[in-house]
Amino acid sequence: MIDTHAHLNFEAFKDDIDEVIQRAKSGGVEYIIVPGVEPNNLISLLEFAKSREEIYCGMGIHPHNTKEAGMEELQLVVKNSDDEKVVAIGEIGLDYHYDFATHDEQKKIFREQIKIAKNKNLPIIVHNREADEDIFHILNEEQDGNLKGVLHCFSSNVDFLEKAINLGFHVSFTGNITFKKVNLDEAVKKAPIERILLETDSPFMAPVPFRGKRNEPLYVKYIAEKIAEIKNITIDEVISMTTSNAKKLFGLITMLLFLFVSSGVLYSQDSETPDEEVATEEYENPYNKFIGVGPMFGSNTIVETYTLKTSGGEQNESHDGLFIYGGSLYFGLLDYCILEATYLYSINKKISEEANGLIAPFTYDIVELSSNWIINPYSRVNFYGIGGYTAILSSLNKQKNNSSYLNIGLGFYINLETKYGLLNFVAEWKLNFLLNNISTRWYPPGKPESPITADLTNFFSIPRFGIVFYPKLNF
Repeated sequence: MIDTHAHLNFEAFKDDIDEVIQRAKSGGVEYIIVPGVEPNNLISLLEFAKSREEIYCGMGIHPHNTKEAGMEELQLVVKNSDDEKVVAIGEIGLDYHYDFATHDEQKKIFREQIKIAKNKNLPIIVHNREADEDIFHILNEEQDGNLKGVLHCFSSNVDFLEKAINLGFHVSFTGNITFKKVNLDEAVKKAPIERILLETDSPFMAPVPFRGKRNEPLYVKYIAEKIAEIKNITIDEVISMTTSNAKKLFGLITMLLFLFVSSGVLYSQDSETPDEEVATEEYENPYNKFIGVGPMFGSNTIVETYTLKTSGGEQNESHDGLFIYGGSLYFGLLDYCILEATYLYSINKKISEEANGLIAPFTYDIVELSSNWIINPYSRVNFYGIGGYTAILSSLNKQKNNSSYLNIGLGFYINLETKYGLLNFVAEWKLNFLLNNISTRWYPPGKPESPITADLTNFFSIPRFGIVFYPKLNF
């Protein structure tokens, strides 16, 4: 187990800290994370963490101490966060229950520390008391794919829980889930096990049967037991998943390997952690795309060059503004790579109208197989480059041709999370270049009844829009 939030540097532990840590280790607690609170204690907190193998810490200024957070104090957070024992920026956030600082003052310092976390590639530990709306507003605005963290001591409603999960955040529960008058069962049930962390918030929030007494990391097992009871799973599952979640979010596996290489000391790891677990922190995509489907429509421009076989001369033509429509199927291979299969249909009636009906309309059945490479997969708006293969079955005055094309392009998705899944608004522009000439006929303007045999090369320029739905799938 990992206690992801315990204030072991508080006065409540000054007389028996070694015994507290030893009891925790004997009870199965592998690591303890001690968050920063007061600016004047950040240096001593780091020294405390560096003096013990089991302890890691966060660097941050608590909202209660906002008035003490000037430029010098924020620079101290920046400087100390480079140490390998610092695994987060926190405890930071908003507390509207007390009036130690104005709401605007708290929001300003909260944002400043979020910027530090993103610059340092560290998760944030968020304190939230009676500030759901502003917490979500700030996290939503700051989420650019580089923001991650945990809402500590989660005690909000299910609606706020779902918003936090959709932003890519974890939640941690404390001893309050064991209190009879605090009903958080629905939030615990709804929280995905892969996003839950354990914490005691020691010396506060002691779980039943120790309520009212000093809390300590040993008691984290009572939170695990309560989560297992509410979710109707085994406590072993809770311990295994929450331990793995904490190691990934706080980079503890990376830290262990770093210490092993630099000092030659091998630290043991939890036997329940899968061997395949990689040694780098992996950010969980808040806009996961697995299987999606939706309509597509746009405008087709065809640029053609006919090489006349009789004279060797060339004739250039273009047909623009041709309506095109169809549908797409998407498969999320990786966070940054989406495979796309699209069928589109387009018809050129203009050429028939210009020839007074002597030429049948040209039709095009287009099948595109593309890979879309996203440069910012964790953002609300994803920009991507496109490359792939296209097959076009064309009917040119009822003459059938099946040709191969190379497609390239650019596009973007706008991600909108719904109750039933992810909705994507898609805009992209693809160019399809012919790979082999088409043997066909060219119809001279004004003389459509006298076609000339020719080799055709062309390309299709197709800006299009679409809506894609990725349903929530539970396996």
